[in-house]
Amino acid sequence: MKLLVLAQTPPPLHGQSVMVQALVDGLRNRPGFELHHVNLPLSRDAADIGRIRLGKLRILLKACRQARRLINEHGIDTLYYVPAPGKRSALVRDWIAMALCRRASCRLVLHWHGVGLGGWLKMHAGSLEKRLTLRSLGAADLSIVLAESLRADADALKAKRIAVVPNGIADPCPRLARSPGAGEPFRILFLGLCSAEKGLFDAAGAVVEANRSIGSLDTAPAFALTAAGPFPDSGTAAAFSRLVSAHPAALRHAGVVTGDQKHALFMQSDALCLPTRYPHEGQPLVLLEAMAYDLPVLSTRWGAIAETVPAGGARLVSPNDLPALTQALLSVRASPPPAGLMRQHFLSHFTLTGHLDALALALQGA
Repeated sequence: MKLLVLAQTPPPLHGQSVMVQALVDGLRNRPGFELHHVNLPLSRDAADIGRIRLGKLRILLKACRQARRLINEHGIDTLYYVPAPGKRSALVRDWIAMALCRRASCRLVLHWHGVGLGGWLKMHAGSLEKRLTLRSLGAADLSIVLAESLRADADALKAKRIAVVPNGIADPCPRLARSPGAGEPFRILFLGLCSAEKGLFDAAGAVVEANRSIGSLDTAPAFALTAAGPFPDSGTAAAFSRLVSAHPAALRHAGVVTGDQKHALFMQSDALCLPTRYPHEGQPLVLLEAMAYDLPVLSTRWGAIAETVPAGGARLVSPNDLPALTQALLSVRASPPPAGLMRQHFLSHFTLTGHLDALALALQGA
């Protein structure tokens, strides 16, 4: 298979770019694949993702020219692309990219890391937008989705074949040895884009309410939240800073963490909290990382989250349900899952090796 990957790799670091990098690195030297990659660096940082910026058009056109040259020079037979979720600005990118790069001689593979395009087309798109989208992305030879519950976009775009391939990550802690927590505070980790839609303020609110419900003093809280990751804008950063000022012993922001700092945060935490309601959420990689570290998960019934975490190791609530999330915090502290449950689920379902094997099999059948 002569595969051209037209998609962004880090920076910035987010689930989609990380998984594209894993594909490029993992399949480049695999037997049966001749892989070429054209980076599509449209976003400079987390705040730039999905935003309209004139410079993005120049970057897109340059990448498309390079892709067309590779298609012609190397006889590329398969084009891999990550389509837009339900965002008009990102969809315009897809119309241009497919108009310039999709060829009758190439099979088209769409990998749905962001979700919601099918619903957006149905509820918000005009007739011209629907026609352009179906012409650009319709009838893909293969659509790869992250879970059975996330097939709607591929179905809406009339994919010829759909393959379910969950995400997978390299084991961040192959020699994991966790020691029991030292008591209070029960340490909650929020990791990712620090936005309201991802659940930052719900997580902080639940920690404050959990402390209040058991009469915990602000100076010695029973629950403490560490948030790590970039803010989408200065207003969100300022709003969270005000919360931290009001509850300095219970809330803090650790900045953007990678490598040893990130590892230390996971090892110091007792649970991960991601009460997301992000409209394009699929299968957050941070959940896989938390399971690898054998941490219980507090999250929402959203996207593919319920299919990703084991029932016995997760507390899932409805989005925007602060009382339920607060009760979930109290519950997981009082009755944590059995040691090893989350990590075994990760090893059984979400390793990088397993992901790449399933991805290669799906691609070879395109």
